[in-house]
Amino acid sequence: MAHNEVKSELRGAVLIVTFNRPDRGNALTPDVANQLFNILKPATTDRGIRAVVLQGEGGNFMDGLDMKLFAGDFNTALEHYNQMFQPYHSAIRELYVMDKPVIAACDGTTSGPGFSIMMACDFVLAARGAKFNTKYASYAMTPDGGCSFALARKAGAGKAMELLMLSETFGAAEGEKCNLVNAVTEDGKVHEEATKWAERLANGPTRAYAGIKKLVGKAFEQDINTHLALEHSYWGASSRSFDFREALRAMTANRAVRFTGT
Repeated sequence: MAHNEVKSELRGAVLIVTFNRPDRGNALTPDVANQLFNILKPATTDRGIRAVVLQGEGGNFMDGLDMKLFAGDFNTALEHYNQMFQPYHSAIRELYVMDKPVIAACDGTTSGPGFSIMMACDFVLAARGAKFNTKYASYAMTPDGGCSFALARKAGAGKAMELLMLSETFGAAEGEKCNLVNAVTEDGKVHEEATKWAERLANGPTRAYAGIKKLVGKAFEQDINTHLALEHSYWGASSRSFDFREALRAMTANRAVRFTGT
C-alpha cells in the first residue's frame, strides 16, 4: 500500500486535505480512497475542526480514476475497482454528513471521481484556468460517488444529463454559470483563497452551519410542511447554542461577535 498519497494538515480549526499523486494528476486509486476515508472519518466528529479544505498537489484537483487499475487481467482489475467502492463511497458520505463546511479548491483538471468528490463539497472555488469533465460516459461507465445525485440537484436534471452523457470539458466560468462553482479565482490563488474562506467559516457559528447543511440537503426530499417542521426543530437547537447567546450579547454591547462553534 502506498502511503502519504493523501496528506492532511491542521491549521488552527481548518483541516486541509491534499491529494498527493501529482505524477498521476492525483487520480483515484484504492489506496487514495482508503486514506481519504481514514482522514475524514475522525474529522467528522472532531470538534476542534470547524472547516475542511480539499485540494490537489501539483496543479490538478483530481484527474479521474487511475486507469492503470485496468492494466493486466481484466477480471482482477474489476475486482480491485469494486473493492474501492466501500472506502470511496464511505468518504463521500462523510463529506455529506459532517457538520462542518467543506470547500473544494480546484485547479487544473477535475474529472470522474474527482468531479464526484468536488460535488460532495459544500463550496467549490476554481482557478480561472481550471477544467472540469464528468468523464464517465467517455469510458462507457455510469457515474459513481454520488455524482448524479449532486449534479441533478445543483445544476438541474437537464444540465446533469448533458454533462454526464456528452462528457464535454468545461471551464470555471461555465461551472459558475450552472451553479457548480461558487467563486472563480486567479490562477495560482485558489488554494490561498479556499483557506481564507475556510478560516472565515471556522470562525463562524458551526452548529448553525450544521443545521443549514442538513436543511439544504433535505430540501429536495420532502414537502413544505415536513420541511417547516424540520426548520423549527433546527432553529430550536441553534437558539440553545452558546453562539446564539454570544450573538445577542455582542449586539447588546455593540461589539464584534466571537463565535466558538458551541
